[in-house]
Amino acid sequence: MTLDQYNESVKAILADQQAISSQTVTLAMAGAANMSNPRFTELMGRQMELFQRMAKLNTDMLLGIVKSSGSGST
Repeated sequence: MTLDQYNESVKAILADQQAISSQTVTLAMAGAANMSNPRFTELMGRQMELFQRMAKLNTDMLLGIVKSSGSGST
């Protein structure tokens, strides 16, 4: 993974996060941001998926950096 690919992936995740935030605010303003609302539960599930995608992305990037810097030192 290149740094440009990483940055593009992060931008996509942040755009998804912004969309989830906007929808969550709409539910909150309507008094419907609670776990009994299936839409809110779905949004929180999507939020968790974003956390997982970001963690995997960062891990992949870190491993790429470690791998490339390790191979240059031998």
